[in-house]
Amino acid sequence: MYLRILYIDRIGIVHDVTGILAKRRINIISMELEENKVFLECQSVCGDERKECIEELSSIVGVQKIEEISFMPSKEKTEQLDAILTSVHDGILAVNQEGMITQYNPAAARILNLPIKKALGQPLGDVLFKKLLIQETLLTGSHYHNREVYIESGASYCVVSTIPLRNNGNEVVGVVALIRDTQEVRSLMNNMTASLPMTFADIPFASAIMGQVVNQAKRYAASDSTILIRGETGTGKELFARALHSSSARAHAAFVPINCAAIPETLLESELFGYAEGAFTGAVKGGKPGMFELANGGTLFLDEVGEISAHLQVKLLRVLQEHRVRRVGSTKEVEIDVRIIAATNRNLEDMVADKIFREDLYYRLNVIPILVPPLRKRFEDIQLLGELFLKHFAGKLQRPVNGFSAAALERLQDYNWPGNVRELKNCIERAVNLVDGSEVQPEHIFLGRPSGSQAAPPAVQFETYQTLEERLAEVEVVILQETMRRFRSSRRMGAVLGLSHTAVLKKMRKYNFPIS
Repeated sequence: MYLRILYIDRIGIVHDVTGILAKRRINIISMELEENKVFLECQSVCGDERKECIEELSSIVGVQKIEEISFMPSKEKTEQLDAILTSVHDGILAVNQEGMITQYNPAAARILNLPIKKALGQPLGDVLFKKLLIQETLLTGSHYHNREVYIESGASYCVVSTIPLRNNGNEVVGVVALIRDTQEVRSLMNNMTASLPMTFADIPFASAIMGQVVNQAKRYAASDSTILIRGETGTGKELFARALHSSSARAHAAFVPINCAAIPETLLESELFGYAEGAFTGAVKGGKPGMFELANGGTLFLDEVGEISAHLQVKLLRVLQEHRVRRVGSTKEVEIDVRIIAATNRNLEDMVADKIFREDLYYRLNVIPILVPPLRKRFEDIQLLGELFLKHFAGKLQRPVNGFSAAALERLQDYNWPGNVRELKNCIERAVNLVDGSEVQPEHIFLGRPSGSQAAPPAVQFETYQTLEERLAEVEVVILQETMRRFRSSRRMGAVLGLSHTAVLKKMRKYNFPIS
């Protein structure tokens, strides 16, 4: 029998309640008091006797109302708390002043690799007592917010926040620790910040050769093997890497790209492998996870992998072999589950022969090769891609352009596109900015390098007995003339020819070209 008794406070009212129950020989199992309320858990009583007991209790001076209830307040609160602790994904651990565990949820058991039965009601071990910053919080009363720590029992990093519990005298009598698995934090961050997934359906093509490559890649996506994507700059290697990830069993996890050529070697190591607190001057307090840890469970895309130094090649090989990563300045190794997709425009075979790239790392990366063909070998794709880019930039720039003239399209198709799809995209964006009507004309298309219709080099005349230097000079003059005809500025000529501004001026003076 559970009763809630509402009363007007007076001395002796609780005594009167318990006296009636004692007289009727009804045992009180538990009692809880709140302001102007008393809750009773009593032994079971049959219907008539229960009714009589309630009527007698109602006759006590000051009693306003008596209700039968289903639970005692403490039990209801306990069940609500248990439901909350069980449902949350973050680990919650509470200890009292003596370091005994008073609250411990399943998430904490999973993260710390410590079963609830062995933890709840037991003293927290010395290692976790210090690692989870509970000892410091008990001693200093300080809050700690999102501090990354390494947990040996779980062989992983986690993020810890602590809250001191105080009594009415402001003394610290316990601590609540909130523990987050770093992998779950990173997954949440990735879901909130990641761009829309790229699939094979987002790779436009009309050529048979690209169709073969896409079909091969679709088959490889289901595998978990390492993939090496080969191809010239601007062919869309990262596009393939993202599509491979989106079509794999890891699509729900992070896709982490890093351009190995864009980051100095001194920083690339800490970016890839992370670093521990105090590893070097300026290191973030608590350390920082590297790309391998951020990609745990997902895919790490190593773009321009051929640019990695010999020192980092050794560390990369070790991670690929052992599936474990060690942060810079740390002695702890973290097990990782990452699929590697690498890409390069370099000839790795020549680099291996020249002892620039490790042969064992080459074989580790080149498990499944994918070769993305250059645009000049995908003639059928030029018009398709050009029209897609035209539609995109016309909408973005709000220009009423809806097509190419026949001459403009012919100009696009006559060019060999050394910069591949990236160069074509830039060319179309420039054309949309220049066009006034509804069609792109040849004069709106500025190509970065002389096209296939450029003037032919002078014919070799053996009877003149020219030296090689003289013959090369004749070709150089033709190239300079053609470039100057198309690009009036010596700076633009230098950009096209891959020369400095001063080098172009020097050559123009050498051959007596007019300098404006």
